[in-house]
Amino acid sequence: MRMLNTSFLQCLILTAALFTSPFEIGAAQSATGSDQPNNSSWPREKYSNGTRLIIYQPQVDDWKNFQDLSWRMAISLTPKGGKTVLGVVEMKGNTNIDNVAKLVVISNPQVTGTYFPSLDNATKEKMDQLFKTFVPSTFSISLHNLIASTPKKEAPAGVQLNNDPPKIFVGYRPSILLSVNGEPVLSVVPNTNLQFVVNTQWPLFFDESGSTYYLAVGQQWLTAKKLDGQWSATKQLPPEMSKVPQDKEWSALKKFIPPTANTKDVTPDVFYSDKPAEIILFDGQPVYAQIPDTQLEYATNTNSTNQRSSFTI
Repeated sequence: MRMLNTSFLQCLILTAALFTSPFEIGAAQSATGSDQPNNSSWPREKYSNGTRLIIYQPQVDDWKNFQDLSWRMAISLTPKGGKTVLGVVEMKGNTNIDNVAKLVVISNPQVTGTYFPSLDNATKEKMDQLFKTFVPSTFSISLHNLIASTPKKEAPAGVQLNNDPPKIFVGYRPSILLSVNGEPVLSVVPNTNLQFVVNTQWPLFFDESGSTYYLAVGQQWLTAKKLDGQWSATKQLPPEMSKVPQDKEWSALKKFIPPTANTKDVTPDVFYSDKPAEIILFDGQPVYAQIPDTQLEYATNTNSTNQRSSFTI
């Protein structure tokens, strides 16, 4: 059985008296008729045969499956003609919820523990029995206040997030960001000796025989030996590429295989990243204009949100 020292008990009583969100305890049939289910004031007094009981705001320990309730409360007990004793009582009971009246009826309340740190065992036993004379066979409490006083379950463990800022690429001519989610993952193109990179949104193929990558951009094809290498336009594709559009996943590439002979598309620069990244594209060198009534300027020749401060010390 747990023991509470006097200073802790006094702190518990003071804390319970200061809290205002109640766990309401009221006898359904009180001998004094003074308990009301909607009474939210604390502490509360009860009298029986000259004995005075003060109950401080109870604290819910658990409400298992909304059926089995356990709680504790600080009390002050003054026997008829005796001295006041401070203690803590633990109780449990079965609950039945009345959703219409918004009440919870607690039946079969049982005292599971009493703690009177200042008393010897014999006197403690007498106080234990004296308190039990105040326990009714059933009582009702406010559903809303009971819920408010019930301990909340621990929140689930958080997810470890990577909040590192993305890498920023800056281009001053037509450019693309070839983004791959981590290391390239290759999968075989059906009925060919080619592979494609699964973890990118681009149509990106790999010819193992020539150790060469092929990338479809607009109406043209780019090629490179390494993803982070130098990309250049090509009119020559591996013979196996003619089979690629037979797969419905790549059917849209049919009109670009073989490559268009007289395409007027400008060959873009390729920025490669296997981590989150962003690209800022300018039409030539940045051109800035003043934002009225501020010390800021904005870039006029980009679709990216780009500003700089013109404030100098």
